[in-house]
Amino acid sequence: MKKEKIERIQRTFEWMRYILLGLLLAFFFIGNSSAQTTDDFGMWMSAGTEKKLNDRWNIGTSIELRTKDNSGSVDRWQLAINGAYKVSKFLRLGGNYELHLKNRTVDTGKETVPRHRFMFDISPGIKVQHWLKLSLRERYQYTHTVHKSNVQAINEHHLRHRFKAEIDNSSMKGWSPYLSAEMFNNLSKQFEIDEMRITAGTTYSIHTRHVVNLGYLLDLKRSAGGLDKVLHVITVGYVYKM
Repeated sequence: MKKEKIERIQRTFEWMRYILLGLLLAFFFIGNSSAQTTDDFGMWMSAGTEKKLNDRWNIGTSIELRTKDNSGSVDRWQLAINGAYKVSKFLRLGGNYELHLKNRTVDTGKETVPRHRFMFDISPGIKVQHWLKLSLRERYQYTHTVHKSNVQAINEHHLRHRFKAEIDNSSMKGWSPYLSAEMFNNLSKQFEIDEMRITAGTTYSIHTRHVVNLGYLLDLKRSAGGLDKVLHVITVGYVYKM
C-alpha cells in the first residue's frame, strides 16, 4: 500500500511538472511571437493582516500601491478584504473584494477612476515528499469600472488559471521560494487570453506573526498587436498574522 501511494505521488508530480512546463512554454512563445510595442517597469507594494478564526476559516485585509511608467507614476491604489475556507488538506475555497483607484489616460489627460472587483477561488493542491507544495487555482473575477466624466462604465468577466510550485521545508529556515504561471481568459470576448503572468519569488517568515514577500513578476497584456504590453514588476509585501 505504501509503495502504491509513493507511485501515485510521483505520477502526480510528473503531471504537475508537465503542466508548469507547458504554461511556461506557452507564455514565452506568445510573448516573444508578438511585436513588443511597450516595455515598462513598476513596483507593487502591499501590507496586510491575516486572522485565523479556526482550523478552517481565515480572513484578511490589505492595501497595495502599484506604479508604472518606469515606477515614475501611480497606476492604482487598492484596498482588499478576503476570506478562505479549508474544505480539506487538499482543497481551499476563497473570496475577495477589492476597491481600486485606477489612474486612466483619457483625452483630457489622466482620470482617477474607482473600480469594484469581486473574486471567487477554488484551489486544489498537494504536498510532494514533505517539501514541495503544488497547487492549481481557478478564479472567477468580476470588475466594475465606475462611470466618471470621460470614462464609461465597464463590466468585465475573467477566468484566471494559476499553477504554483512552492518549496516548504523546515530546513529552509523560514524561506519559501515559489514559481507560478497564470493566464487570464476574458469571458466577454469568447475566452480570449488578454493577460499572462509569470512570477518567481520567496516568502520569509521573520517570526510566526511577521511574513515578507519578495519577487519578480513578468506581465504581458493584450493590445491591438497581441500580448505586446510588457511590464516588469518588483513585488514587495508584508503580512502581519494576528
